[in-house]
Amino acid sequence: MQTHDTPEKSYDLERLIFFSDGVFAIAITLLVIELRPPQRWDRTLAGLWGAEWRSLLAYAVSFLAVGAYWNAHRRLFARVVRFHPGLIFLNLVLLSLVVLMPFAAELIFDSGPRGEPFAAYLGLIAAIGAAQALLWTFAAFVFKVTDPAMASRERLFMTLTLALVPMALGAASVAAWYGADSSVWIWSLPFIVLANLGRRRMLAARR
Repeated sequence: MQTHDTPEKSYDLERLIFFSDGVFAIAITLLVIELRPPQRWDRTLAGLWGAEWRSLLAYAVSFLAVGAYWNAHRRLFARVVRFHPGLIFLNLVLLSLVVLMPFAAELIFDSGPRGEPFAAYLGLIAAIGAAQALLWTFAAFVFKVTDPAMASRERLFMTLTLALVPMALGAASVAAWYGADSSVWIWSLPFIVLANLGRRRMLAARR
């Protein structure tokens, strides 16, 4: 069980985590608000998919993205053992981007995975990942509030795995902005897989 320097610090850290969980939960719930049956639906699944596939796909991808970032946030704060006031600001920056996900998903409900709306959507997901990587970097190397049992090499490796995904998505966003094919976001999938494999190996090495 992790310990903290004082009960006050434990209380502040727990409140930050609980607040963050609530924001993630609200953001992921609001994704479904704009999903409605089409006006001229023929009451078949094929008709529903034909009319709403963009909205359903945007919802599914957004749900997975928010869920993945929540899980990364959970893993990140599992390594934070002390509270620092700077964590509040950086965490609020992260959450301010997370709550924009329902709005960003609505941008591509009609246009689908193409054009500048899709580029903005990918850019937001990349920005969330970058904010999370920045939060970990400050916690591990500037505030030094992470588990002291973690070696510097391990902290650096976690920083790189957190930064890999937003870098790939950011590049895909720029490409989409300049008119690349709508499948450009698929380029980021190998980087996401590599980041997850690297994180799993790191966790397995600690056991």
